[in-house]
Amino acid sequence: MYETLEIILNISIAVFIAGVLFSAGLEVTIEQVLKPLRNGPVVARALIANLILTPLFVYAMSVWFPLERPYMIGVLLYGFAAGAPYTPKLVGAAAGDVPNSIAATMLLTVLTIMYMPLVLPFFIPGTEIGVWAIAKPLLLQMFVPLVIGLAIRHYRDRLAAKMLKPANLVVNVSLLVFLVLAVVNHGDALSATIGTGAITSAIVLTLAAFGFGYLLGPGGKKGKVTLGLITTARNIGAAATIATANFKDDPRVLITVAVCMFVVFALAFPTAKLYFNKRLSVS
Repeated sequence: MYETLEIILNISIAVFIAGVLFSAGLEVTIEQVLKPLRNGPVVARALIANLILTPLFVYAMSVWFPLERPYMIGVLLYGFAAGAPYTPKLVGAAAGDVPNSIAATMLLTVLTIMYMPLVLPFFIPGTEIGVWAIAKPLLLQMFVPLVIGLAIRHYRDRLAAKMLKPANLVVNVSLLVFLVLAVVNHGDALSATIGTGAITSAIVLTLAAFGFGYLLGPGGKKGKVTLGLITTARNIGAAATIATANFKDDPRVLITVAVCMFVVFALAFPTAKLYFNKRLSVS
C-alpha cells in the first residue's frame, strides 16, 4: 500500500510541475515571455536577488546559526536553487507580472543547472553532481510542457483559451494530492524536523528571499512584488535531485528540502492571494 501511494505521490508532483508550466504557456505569448529578457537592468536585478544575495544569506545562516548537518544541508540546497516551476502560479495568484515570471523561471532554471554543480562543492563538502543529472529531469518536466503550451497559444489561440481552465484544474488537483500524500506517507519524518531549527530556518529564508526580491524589484509595487515572489520560490526539483544523488543514505536532507517547500506554500501562496492580489488588482 505504501509503495502504491508513493508512486501516486511522485506522479502527482510531476503532473503539478509540468501542468503549471503548460498552463502558464497557454496564458501568454512568446513575445511576452521574451520581452523581459531584453531588459538588461531588470534581468540583472533578478540575478542578483536569486543567485547572489539569497544563496549568500542562506550560507551565512548556516555559519551563524548552524543546524545538525543533514538539516543544514537541506536548507542550503533549497536556498541555492533558483527558478521554481510553480513561480508563474504564485505570481499569478498575486496578480503580478506572469510573463516576467515565466521569463525569469526559464533563465534562472538554466543558470541554476549550470552553477549549482560548480559552487556547491565549495559550500557543502561531499556534494558532487553533473550538470546533465540536474538538467535532464528539469528539461523534461519544465521546458517541454512550457514550449508545448506556448506553441498552442501561438498557433491555436482559441484552443489555448479552452484548454486553460481544465489545465488549471489538473494542476490544483495534483497539488492537493501531493500535499495530502506527503503528509500521509512522510508525516513522521516531517514532524521529526520540529525542534531541529529546520522549520525556523525555512521561514527566515523565505522572508529574506522575498525581501531581497522586493527591494530590487523594478518599477512600482507590481514589479517589486513580482520579483519578491520569484525570489521566494526556490527550485525544489534541482534541490531534490542533488539531495537524492548525494545524500540518499540520510533521508533527512531530502525531507528538509520538502519542509522548505511546504513553508513557502504555507506562507507565500496565502499572502499572494489574500493580500497582494487585492492591492495589485486595483493598482
